[in-house]
Amino acid sequence: MADELRTFGIGLETAGVACMWLAVALRAPTVIRSHEQRPLWLAVLGAATAVTLHLQWVNDLVFLVTGPTHLTALARNLFGVLTSAAVLDFVFLAVRGRHTYALYRLAIVVMAVLIFLDMTAESHLPHAVHPVAGPSPSTAYWAVLISVNLGTNIVCATACWWYSRASRDAALRVGLRLFGLSAVFSGTYWLLSVAYIEGRYFWIPSVTPLLLGCYAFVRASAICVPIGIATVLGLRRLRILYRLWPLWRDLVDAVPGIHLEIRKRGVIFPRWPGSLDLLLYRTVIEIRDAILHLRAYVPEADLDAIRDAIEHGGSPRTETDPLVTACWLRIARQAKENGVSPLRGDLTAPVLGGADLPGEIEFLCKVAQADALSRLRRIPVTSTIR
Repeated sequence: MADELRTFGIGLETAGVACMWLAVALRAPTVIRSHEQRPLWLAVLGAATAVTLHLQWVNDLVFLVTGPTHLTALARNLFGVLTSAAVLDFVFLAVRGRHTYALYRLAIVVMAVLIFLDMTAESHLPHAVHPVAGPSPSTAYWAVLISVNLGTNIVCATACWWYSRASRDAALRVGLRLFGLSAVFSGTYWLLSVAYIEGRYFWIPSVTPLLLGCYAFVRASAICVPIGIATVLGLRRLRILYRLWPLWRDLVDAVPGIHLEIRKRGVIFPRWPGSLDLLLYRTVIEIRDAILHLRAYVPEADLDAIRDAIEHGGSPRTETDPLVTACWLRIARQAKENGVSPLRGDLTAPVLGGADLPGEIEFLCKVAQADALSRLRRIPVTSTIR
């Protein structure tokens, strides 16, 4: 059972490391432009390097090139200390709004101490706690290493949980909680290291790869929170565009001049705005422009007839009702198609629902939904269409 758990944990750890490196690569372009996110990125980069060097097959590859050496284990632990400083810097930056560069100076001091303890210890290869013999390279080395990592993870988990509850930024709140959860997994790993040094419990080496795998996955997720939120928002915008597309298509067919186009060598192409936000914004503007244009084809008599014909609870619907808007738009499109001349005179602008852009988008989505209803075609309004 212990061997199966350890095998599963090593597989999870390997997959987690791959996810960390993927997250580091995906976030690198953003980090170049934003110095506020660099501590988080550095924390994941250092953690990815440290956990990668913890994998046995990676050490075997290194040994094939360099021969057996303890420097790989030393580098792993040094990256871990540097990661601890970056983790705390990220937490304090999120909490206080400024970097804490003293943490990196303290990390350099700790790294120097570890290097000194490693170089002055007796000849050794792995940095490990052996089942029978004492810790390698020394008990003092492990005491410094565990103290720094355990203390960092306790502070990180506590601060992330505490300040995530008070944050109003959803992305920051989720990122802090994921980062705090990764600190819990890492802190548990170091607590078990203490327990193994003291008691040599046989089951601990089987559990630690599982903890590192969970730690790797959660920390990779923490750095990808902005990507996840952007993906969700993008899918939401695509869904809105999908709902608006039938209405937009019909209005563009009726009023082609509202659609922004470019002409290259006599061929007309739609102008792609460059982002879903701009595409959605432009779609809303073009729909509104078409509504303003088509309003001239529907006299007030028809609007009154539409409101009377579509009753709601025994009373006529208002002009801000999506069903009323969809109905007169259909009549206006038919009138324009039949060659009816637009009305002139004192025409008021159509009254649409929504006090802001999100409200207007929701209203237009309801108009698009109402426009697809077959019963709109049966409303007897004929004064405009001769």
